[in-house]
Amino acid sequence: MTPDPRAIAAFEALLARTGGALVLIVDQRLRLVRAGAEATLLAERPHAELVGMSLIAAFGSASLDAVAREALTLGRAAVGEAQLGRLGSRSFTVDAVPLGGGGLVISLSDISTIRRVERVRRDFVANISHELRTPLSSIKLLAETISAGATTDRATAREFAVQIGREVDQLAQLVDELLDLSMIESGESKLTMEAADPGQMVHATAERIGPVAIRRGMTVRELANPADEAGVRASADPTRLGQALVNLAHNAVKYSRPGGEIRLGWEARPSTVRFVVADDGIGIGLAHQARVFERFYKVDRSRTRDDTDGGVLTGSAGLGLAIVRHIAEAHGGAAGVKSVEGVGSIFWIDVPRAAS
Repeated sequence: MTPDPRAIAAFEALLARTGGALVLIVDQRLRLVRAGAEATLLAERPHAELVGMSLIAAFGSASLDAVAREALTLGRAAVGEAQLGRLGSRSFTVDAVPLGGGGLVISLSDISTIRRVERVRRDFVANISHELRTPLSSIKLLAETISAGATTDRATAREFAVQIGREVDQLAQLVDELLDLSMIESGESKLTMEAADPGQMVHATAERIGPVAIRRGMTVRELANPADEAGVRASADPTRLGQALVNLAHNAVKYSRPGGEIRLGWEARPSTVRFVVADDGIGIGLAHQARVFERFYKVDRSRTRDDTDGGVLTGSAGLGLAIVRHIAEAHGGAAGVKSVEGVGSIFWIDVPRAAS
């Protein structure tokens, strides 16, 4: 049975007003009679080819077909959700409403962004729960052991207390990084831009990371620049960019072997200044390099080492490189990495050059 011609006319008027929204009209056998321009693009077929095609053949979605069949069977409006597009990459709410004379009008509303935000929120809660559970469990166990009098040796009790302190430091670092990342992502952390001397920034980073590297049996070397680059300046917030460089230098120390060398430098480019932090560490596999700047992403949790020489570097929560990327992007620049597993890594940050 074909839908009432008046319903089709109303549908055409609706398309004209909405500019071809995601609206369809189907007959009693769920074969397409009309489709909006955006729906045609979603099906990736010419409109002429769509007309007369079954709903499930046109869009390849069993869930869309199920909502339509429910509306036909019950004779009333039905609502559901369907994944459409290439490989079901987009999410839509589906409203199917029966028409006089048979058939349905189906409206699709794109909720892909909403579902993506929900997924990110779920992943965030799961990741932060995992990062908190390990140190909290360790603190609880150590504290219970001490309070129960299970150890009477003062040296052992002192070691337990030191370990509790380390775990608390790790929690404090996690909280600080979360707050930092939240402020940077939300734009609440405003940058104070100036024409910064890149050589001074590299030198300041070397001075901050030097004592940590020495304790771990490593050396820090500042790479020299050509004399004609002496007047080059970076358009940057020295505090925030310095934080990003220190994060990269900390990572270089954390994942390098004793006897290794951490190299810090910069180079002038036509429109940017590139800061570089290189190491002779364990490296990163090619498959992971595109994701290391994602928050909470870790190449291999078993390779994340805790500090045992004073709590300067704690185990990674996978936030340091995410902070680096956001700081670089806040400057209008970018961050990246080149690495060979087992050989070492070169991390870089590009920021705009300041005007002469």
